[in-house]
Amino acid sequence: MTLSVVVTGWGNRSWVSWFLLICINSSGQRSGYIAAQLVVCLAAVSCVACSSSHAAEPLPRAAELKLRAALVAIEDVNSEAVEAWRADGINAIALMLDDSTDETEKSHYKSAALKVIDSELELYYWVEVARCPLLANAHPMWMASQQTHPEWKRLFRDVPTPGPQQVVKTYPWVPILSRETFTAQKQRVQQLLSDLPEATGVFLNDIQGAPSACGCGNPLCRWTSDYGKRRSTTPLDSDAAAMFVEEIKKFVPQSQVIPVWVTECEEHDGAADGLCAGVGCFDGICWKSYTAQLAPVETSCSAIAVLATYKQFHRDVAVYGPTAGWIHSIVASFQSMPAKYGHAPVASSRLIPVLQGWNVNNDELAAQIRQVESEDVQGYVIAYAEIEQGWEPKLADWTRD
Repeated sequence: MTLSVVVTGWGNRSWVSWFLLICINSSGQRSGYIAAQLVVCLAAVSCVACSSSHAAEPLPRAAELKLRAALVAIEDVNSEAVEAWRADGINAIALMLDDSTDETEKSHYKSAALKVIDSELELYYWVEVARCPLLANAHPMWMASQQTHPEWKRLFRDVPTPGPQQVVKTYPWVPILSRETFTAQKQRVQQLLSDLPEATGVFLNDIQGAPSACGCGNPLCRWTSDYGKRRSTTPLDSDAAAMFVEEIKKFVPQSQVIPVWVTECEEHDGAADGLCAGVGCFDGICWKSYTAQLAPVETSCSAIAVLATYKQFHRDVAVYGPTAGWIHSIVASFQSMPAKYGHAPVASSRLIPVLQGWNVNNDELAAQIRQVESEDVQGYVIAYAEIEQGWEPKLADWTRD
């Protein structure tokens, strides 16, 4: 009889695994000598494993374990909260950053980040990109605009009327889809991430257009920043979002940069009482442009998060079936819609749905988790901190290209 013990070990930030292979020859003979050999080998393996675990840093979650993150405000991070999230199955914390330049506030971010690291949960940062009061107030001309379709006006009681040299802007949305805003937003995001502890990943939210992009009023319409002739910025090509992600990757090379995507309208939205209010968005340019922007992102990013905050986007309707059934619809759209317009589909295993954890009850949150766990996705994020998506119309002057 022959006996061999093969010990292999893999060690990285995510996992360590040990395998013991015991090979016994085909005769099946056994002896006390062989049994003794086996005991010695097992003891050796045990000692090696123990020695390695003491020498290495504390091990985070296993690689095969899907991401289950909580998106939270920094003021909500404390020892008790972290343990409560852990007890709920959370294995990562995403801290929502804002534009505060106050040194005291920046120190709070660092403190919260270190608490997450000390807890041995994975640390992520969440950066809101397009919805930016800071840049909107400083550069009103950079904001997205409401042109062409007037259906958005039904959403507001007092609608401003633009003069000959004015345009209605989507305050406070400053998308990255133009040369001027791309550069300013890149510098802003770099400033937000500077001097913070290294994170496993960074979520970049809202790197498409602004809500109601074509003027239909649908908050999911994000395919452009200016659907009209009155442009006050220099437009970029459809690869702007992918280029932006690449620029941030260069700044935080040790972190995974994950774009957060918003899907477009659906066919039923085109009804007179739908979110597009009779505008033919679904069969128009919206999805064509959307998929053209998604394609470069699909090529360059291994993971794509997707806002699945179903109540926020008025997706708690019967057409989607059970509570939070919209999650299935948007996951499926990443395969069907790119293929429809000649692009590569995005496998569901690369998606990270972002669930609504605010303004929902326990049953609604549980329903979202059931829905997302029924999909073959990479994981999910529960947004306990509200992800602002609102806007209001404001007039601004414009200059011709």
